[in-house]
Amino acid sequence: MAIELIKLKVKKEASIGKPAQKIINKFIEACLALDCSIIEPMINEDQFFEDIDKYRFLASLKQQFDWAISRGAKDVIMKKGKCRLCSIGHSTYEFYSNQNTHEFAYIINTKNDEVKDIFLCNMSSGRS
Repeated sequence: MAIELIKLKVKKEASIGKPAQKIINKFIEACLALDCSIIEPMINEDQFFEDIDKYRFLASLKQQFDWAISRGAKDVIMKKGKCRLCSIGHSTYEFYSNQNTHEFAYIINTKNDEVKDIFLCNMSSGRS
């Protein structure tokens, strides 16, 4: 069975400069709070998406959050890591629970101050 890689892809006009930094900041805030509603208002199908609809991405994100909550995550912290498989060496944003358990990690792919995509990293350096 193949695993589908869920990626948020943003259109160029919505992903450069201040809008790009706002997307990154709100995404990280949502992950820290384990709350999709923080990022949801920023995502507009017509403005942000090319290959995936908003609701599939949010459902995938919520699944990660629910999994962490079911394992007892309450106060989540973020650490930087590195991808060890599909984007070897790429920076990751790793999220840990209050028990210092690695819950999930995401790659926010940027180039020249532009957000290209956001996707789950299953082989970040903090994952044991």
